[in-house]
Amino acid sequence: MLQRKLKLSITLHALLLTPLFAFTQSAQELQSETELADGEAQYQLFCAECHEGALLEAPRRAAFDLYTPQRIVDVLEFGSMATSGMALTREEKRNVAYYLSGNRYDESRTETASFSCESKLDSSSSLSQAIVWNGWGGKIGNTRHQAAETIINKGNVDQLALKWAFAFPSATRARSQPVVTPEVTYIGSQEGIIYALDNSSGCPWWTFSADAEVRGAIYVDTDELGIPETLLFGDFAASAYAINAQTGKLIWKKKVHDHPQATLTGSVIAHDDIVIVPVSSLEVLLAARTEYSCCSFRGALVALSISSGDELWRTYTTDEPRPTIISTAGIQQYGPSGAPIWSSPTIDAERNLVYAGTGENYSSPANDLSDAVLALDLDTGEIIWSAQLTKDDAWNGACSRNTPNCPEEDGPDYDIGASPILTQDENGQDIIMVGQKSGMVYALDPANNGALIWEQRAGSGGTMGGIHHGMSANRDKLFVGVSDLPTNNPYNVGPAHPGVHAMNPSTGEILWRNDLPDKCVDSQFLCWRGISAAVSSTPELVFAGGLDGILRAFDVDDGEILWETNTNQSFGLRNGIEARGGSIESDGPVIANGQVYITSGYEKWAEAPGNVLLVYSLQGE
Repeated sequence: MLQRKLKLSITLHALLLTPLFAFTQSAQELQSETELADGEAQYQLFCAECHEGALLEAPRRAAFDLYTPQRIVDVLEFGSMATSGMALTREEKRNVAYYLSGNRYDESRTETASFSCESKLDSSSSLSQAIVWNGWGGKIGNTRHQAAETIINKGNVDQLALKWAFAFPSATRARSQPVVTPEVTYIGSQEGIIYALDNSSGCPWWTFSADAEVRGAIYVDTDELGIPETLLFGDFAASAYAINAQTGKLIWKKKVHDHPQATLTGSVIAHDDIVIVPVSSLEVLLAARTEYSCCSFRGALVALSISSGDELWRTYTTDEPRPTIISTAGIQQYGPSGAPIWSSPTIDAERNLVYAGTGENYSSPANDLSDAVLALDLDTGEIIWSAQLTKDDAWNGACSRNTPNCPEEDGPDYDIGASPILTQDENGQDIIMVGQKSGMVYALDPANNGALIWEQRAGSGGTMGGIHHGMSANRDKLFVGVSDLPTNNPYNVGPAHPGVHAMNPSTGEILWRNDLPDKCVDSQFLCWRGISAAVSSTPELVFAGGLDGILRAFDVDDGEILWETNTNQSFGLRNGIEARGGSIESDGPVIANGQVYITSGYEKWAEAPGNVLLVYSLQGE
């Protein structure tokens, strides 16, 4: 009887609770539907136009499937879309993140990456070997040429195979170029994590968390034997850092620009006790908004002490912006502005100069330091000479969308995004090689205040190049990667030549061309056969990664493709995280220790997202 009563009691209790549970479940479902509907509405109102094709630089809608809700909220609150985010309430931002990612924002922010591999290095390990590839260009001249590479050559390059891969947690792009020693690979990430990876396995030795994405290459300050001591880099929030190369402990952090849209895209570079920090901004995109008061940012180079982080000097690329006109929408405009520096500067130690390439002005009037190469005194920051390659280039995102903030010049947007290369010609004379988004290549004379030696067209040009992120040079040849992505830029000239080409550094003569074939099969994201990322070389080979995700090795003598591999694919679980390649953009191959390092995945410009660092060797895994 007791058992029957107990069973009956449980049954009745369950029946009484069922309506309440059903009601609670319905309320939760209703709340979820309401949040999703609001997120979709806010997305359509404030985001959809750009992310569904109107603004080429914006990631495609499909890329958000790979975003965490935390990243979407961070972008709307602190990142590139913070100005757009000002129009949204706290809850609306979280609803947008829920709608785009399919997951709710976690207020606890306790998620951490867990790696299922262990480094052979530990707290007792010490670095004993010198740096092999440092900073953006390998050395301070930014030649991107590894003259000492003898292991990989024409005869065996076709034997390259994947040795290891590292997947960045929660990332959809990988563009921080690695810095390599025989023991350790240092690299930044989209999530702002600096990784010291065991070079034998790719497993983390230690990590350091910056405040924001680290886009550029790390520069390693070394002791007299070339052993790493201090890592120098910048983040997306315009802060520069110095951390200990052995432990990853912070030494100092310095905010280098006070504009709310300032950012560090270009890699820092160092010499003696000076680190040079190039400053760019996101304001060029925000100007597309009709209600935005354009524009107040001005590009800069900032010199800091490596030992203390103290500012040594600062040089701007425009005068302080002042009120100019009222736009047709009734919004106050400011100028001059812009001329950002978003590539790594180049050091000329013999002349005690630093060279930097600038971008376009954001608003009228255009000045004479935009789209120019600047030579600055390394000790004082004084501009010694400048060479402007394109005049009257004032442009911003409003020009693409035909909104009122487009300046009267409506220029071609022909930044110098590729770092100037300081090298020597076949006669041993110093020469500065410059590539521009216009598709033009220039040779300047550093001994004659940057006087033009020659100019040569490599491609038709465009918003993404032309020459976008970098070339490579030795005394015999200049290797030029050309994007020529079709962007309907009315200033483009001649036929497109997407691929890799070689020139004579002394004369500009084109020695060979390799216009690449179309191997694109991905229709969800933008795919193009051109080379937007920087290229790199050895005495026998040129390595270049394409927007199509294909990494290739070319014969330096005739441009023949000797090896290629498609990185736009899944690489399975790596360090406990799903690894996926995509487009290769911005940073180029690093050749060191008989290995080739490349990042893959880039969701901006509607390209294919990814999250992986790949390392190839003759032995493979």
